[in-house]
Amino acid sequence: MLYAAIDIHKRVFQGALFDSESGELTDARFPATREGLEHWAMPLQGRVAAVAIEATTGWRWVWRELSARGFDVRLVDPGEVKARRAHTRRAKTDRLDARWLVVLLAKEMLPESWLPPAEIQELRDKTRLRKALADDRTRWAQRLQAFLQHEGWPCARGKLLTAQGRRWVEALALAPAARVQVETLLRLIDLLEDEQRELERELRRFARADRRCRALEAIYGIGPILACHILAELGEAKRFRRARSAVRAAGLDPVVADSGETKRRGHLAKHGSPELRWALVQAAHEARFPHSPDRPVYDRIKARRKASQPAVLTIARKIARRSYHVLNALEKAA
Repeated sequence: MLYAAIDIHKRVFQGALFDSESGELTDARFPATREGLEHWAMPLQGRVAAVAIEATTGWRWVWRELSARGFDVRLVDPGEVKARRAHTRRAKTDRLDARWLVVLLAKEMLPESWLPPAEIQELRDKTRLRKALADDRTRWAQRLQAFLQHEGWPCARGKLLTAQGRRWVEALALAPAARVQVETLLRLIDLLEDEQRELERELRRFARADRRCRALEAIYGIGPILACHILAELGEAKRFRRARSAVRAAGLDPVVADSGETKRRGHLAKHGSPELRWALVQAAHEARFPHSPDRPVYDRIKARRKASQPAVLTIARKIARRSYHVLNALEKAA
């Protein structure tokens, strides 16, 4: 039986073909283009049991092209693949990486990544773009704040994002060159706000129509926008074995050093989705309000650790588990 794998890079792909009966391994190097991929794949149609590709930049179009030609494509977690290689001083090349992938595939040891359905992938693209726009808006506001500080007009960054703050900036006695700089920065912030506002309208429409988002909104701290973010990153609850796996998917689980009778818990692993971690932490910040059901836990941990961040992270883990249970119940009821 034949198995194939592709090591994906920006300009070139490294392919490997493994015959499990004879043990023969063959390599191919070709351009990272649709034409190059087709030239490599066409002779293999109907002959290869499966093709392994890593979930790295550029995987999506490769998966689409191969799937359209009838290949069984397996998406691989790059971190897990690296962890399964022996930590020895061996050479690392594209050819060896592709060969390692195809051998893992043939031996059924491949650490596969979850492949989101088209609807979830589209929602994920929108939520990640929305977060990128919000982050860019913040960065430009920070740049405006720094510029005004240099000009002798210190102010809080948040003030610059309000109507009152805009009126204050317009009334400042600035030199002509400084005024041009400020107006340019304000136009950039306005443009980002307009694009973000339009995306948020789309996400709110989606949240109103989707029962998964409505169910997530029943969790304290989660509104329609955060519900879309969490759904986009968690996707389907059935891909997790238990609620703790959803916490791990967000990278909110602590690093544990366990040896003999010694067990230490360290900083956050942060191996999961940073977008999911951000959304859960944003929802967890609501626990500081008096009417939050998590306020007693929040206060207790904050008092014990003498800091709010550990308390927020604890609540974020709780929200991750609740989100898993909510989605899991809906999937079982469907």
